[in-house]
Amino acid sequence: MIDLNGNIYDYDTERPLKNVVVTINKVETLTDSLGYFNVKIKREQPIKIVFIKKGYSTKEISRKPDSLGEFSKRSLKYNKFYMYNKESDFYKN
Repeated sequence: MIDLNGNIYDYDTERPLKNVVVTINKVETLTDSLGYFNVKIKREQPIKIVFIKKGYSTKEISRKPDSLGEFSKRSLKYNKFYMYNKESDFYKN
C-alpha cells in the first residue's frame, strides 16, 4: 500500500478547498481546512480520482502506475489539484 495525498485549491483564488469529497478507487475521504487529503491505495493498481464539491465543477483524473508500481509526481502534477468555482469562466456543469 502507498499513500496518495495532495491538496485541492480553487482555480481562480488559489485558496485551499475544505470538505471536498475525494474518491480514489471507491475509497472516500474529505479534505481538511488546508485542502489536504490522504488515501492508502494498492501500489500496482491504476487509479481513478474524483473530486466533488457543491458549487464547483466535478473533476476526474485517471492514472496508471509506472513499471515500478509508483505514481510519478509529474503524472499527478505534484499533487496539487484545482477545481473551477461555478462563477469561473472555466466552470462546466
